[in-house]
Amino acid sequence: MESGKSKKEKKEEGEELSTVESVVSQFIPGLGGIVKALEKSSPEFRKRIAETDAEIKHRIETGWSSKPRVDYGISIRPLVSERKEAKPKRIEKKPEVRVEAPPEREPIIDVFEEKEHISVIAELPGVEEKELDIKLKDNILEISAGKYSKIITLPSAAKSIIERTYKHGILQLKIERSC
Repeated sequence: MESGKSKKEKKEEGEELSTVESVVSQFIPGLGGIVKALEKSSPEFRKRIAETDAEIKHRIETGWSSKPRVDYGISIRPLVSERKEAKPKRIEKKPEVRVEAPPEREPIIDVFEEKEHISVIAELPGVEEKELDIKLKDNILEISAGKYSKIITLPSAAKSIIERTYKHGILQLKIERSC
């Protein structure tokens, strides 16, 4: 087995220090030598180390971020169903092509189709009630508040908003259906 050479010694001898070997050596002294010995004895291990090195270098160069991007859609389902075979409907949001990140975000919204009315629940964290702007026309509901904005097509035509509550960033609307 190879004795643990320093980075300086490896550079002087012309050996290239892999990123994985360098990181491992910093955390557990001497383990870098074990990694190097395994690289020499196993072509498969050498290949995996090379792939890992390439991925690390790519992430460093491109400024990789571990934050995921999440897109939300809405789902519509009846709470009370007259038919037993009724299944929830899911409206898929079509992918959008964006050139710039818009200043407004879409809130998370649930729409429930009930027997006498339509219930809408929207999550608007960090928004005060005085910032809410809600417009209803036929089956189109538009909610705007601070940094949030969304236009929703309701499952049926609506007359008016019969109940509205807003507490702790949660907006609840009860909308009367037009027959």
